[in-house]
This record gives sequence, structure tokens and C-alpha cells, in this order.
Amino acid sequence: MEKKTISVHAFTVHIYTIAIVVLLLLLAVLGIKYLHLKLSVQKYTQSTIWMNAQEKPTGQISEYGLIVAQSVSEVPPADLQNYVTNLSKILNRDIVILDKNQKVLSDTVSANKGTTYGYDTNGEIKATLTDGKVRLFEEKSADYPKGLAELVVPITNANQITGAVLISNTQVTR
Repeated sequence: MEKKTISVHAFTVHIYTIAIVVLLLLLAVLGIKYLHLKLSVQKYTQSTIWMNAQEKPTGQISEYGLIVAQSVSEVPPADLQNYVTNLSKILNRDIVILDKNQKVLSDTVSANKGTTYGYDTNGEIKATLTDGKVRLFEEKSADYPKGLAELVVPITNANQITGAVLISNTQVTR
């Protein structure tokens, strides 16, 4: 009776194949965990804003601004306009997301997306983008000809100011 032997080369190929399959499964599990965590953070942020809106609809606007500023970096750029539109409806507030150059990334008034924001007459946005301090100013524009008090809150990522959130100090109806 002849004994069959597996060559070392074939055995090594099987081990590598198993290792690759295990690594692919591990990557898939980690990817799913990442997506779950990302969606959980987004849902938590939205529910926190919604709960705050229910408990005190005219409450501390700075709290809303800080929550939005912290959550914006978690929203994919393609979904940012939808995110702002939904938040604006929930809070009944004007919300604008700006980049570092004051370009409108998303706005309650979606027609303003892509324009440069220039309705802070005393440079409050530029100052906030420079020093990171929250400021209040009045926006007088075609959208709000009578004026609207806006709070500007810095958006930070890794301790760098990357943009700003503008949120109206009072509720607006659209």
C-alpha cells in the first residue's frame, strides 16, 4: 500500500488561503461594526436634538448650535443638505453650514448652497473661524429682510476649526 503525502507547498497554500479568508471575514465584521457605530452616533444626535426641541422649543440656542457643530463631521457631504433640511424642520430654525472660507455647504434655504455667506456686517463669522468663540449677529438678507438673529458656532475637527454652523436665535416659519 502506497502512502500519500502532502507536499509542503500545497500545505502552505492551504494555510495562506485560510488566513486570507479569516482576514476578509474580520474586515467585514469590523466594517459592519463601524457602520453600526456611525449610524448610532447619528441617530443619537438627531434624537438628542429632537428631545431638546420637545422639552424647550425656545431653549438655549447655543446648545443646539454646539450639538449640530459636533454632529456635522459625522454626516457624509452628500447627505448634509438633507440633514440640515430635516433639523431645520424639527427645530423651526434657520441653519447654515459654512466651510472655512464662508462657502455655504448646506442651508435651510437650499438655493443658497454653494454661495459665499456675507450677511454678518461686523465680521462675526470670520472672527469665530479665527478664534473659535461663539458669537451672535443679525442677518439681513433677501431671505430675512426684517433681520434674523443668528448664532455662529465653530465646527472643529482634531482641534482645527474647519467651518461654522449658523443657527437662528429664534424660531422661524417656512
